[in-house]
Amino acid sequence: MPRIVKILIAAIVISSLTYLLGWSSVFTVKRVEFSGITNPNQISAVQNKVGKLTSTKLARIEPRQIARSISSLSWVAEAEVSRNWFSSSVTIAVKPREPIGAFAGRYIDSSGTVFDHVGAPVQVPELSAPSPEIGLSAAKLFASFPQEFRQSISSMSARSANDFSMIMGGQSRSLTLRFGDAQEIDLKIKVFKALIERPENKNISTVDVSAPHAPIVK
Repeated sequence: MPRIVKILIAAIVISSLTYLLGWSSVFTVKRVEFSGITNPNQISAVQNKVGKLTSTKLARIEPRQIARSISSLSWVAEAEVSRNWFSSSVTIAVKPREPIGAFAGRYIDSSGTVFDHVGAPVQVPELSAPSPEIGLSAAKLFASFPQEFRQSISSMSARSANDFSMIMGGQSRSLTLRFGDAQEIDLKIKVFKALIERPENKNISTVDVSAPHAPIVK
């Protein structure tokens, strides 16, 4: 076969594929599927962010660009977008942030990120502080606590970035824990647990472990 004929055939094939992928209605998005989220408000928020994808040419879908756009939503921890050429579908996988505390009408996850929660209401401890900066310090300290210890906190407050307190809730009693600064966290938690286990402390209302080597109970 002459070389010129081969070149013409290759050009025709490339042109046909270009038209088929980029312009023909054969490879257009017929369905958008969601993974990781089922709440209608979350799905709607993602749809509003990426716009209408159905009827869009699959070749013009940029998975990484769309995923970055979705990840810009404060409540999204991770996002991944993929195309399926056989089913003409786009799959959007979203991992929402999991709230562990509330601060100034917003939520915080275990990484210390403050975000707007979209979805069903979540029962989490309230964090309070005199400024957003101190509030973030409180949120980061709260996020650094072991999960078991976090779950026993009803609310947490901060007078300054070095003065944290919390209300510890329980089935039989609740008490105030003066935690002090964010230093020696493990030691302070260990001292607190040891103090409340003592029989003579069963009626106390306050534990101060801001100086963990010299704790105070009242």
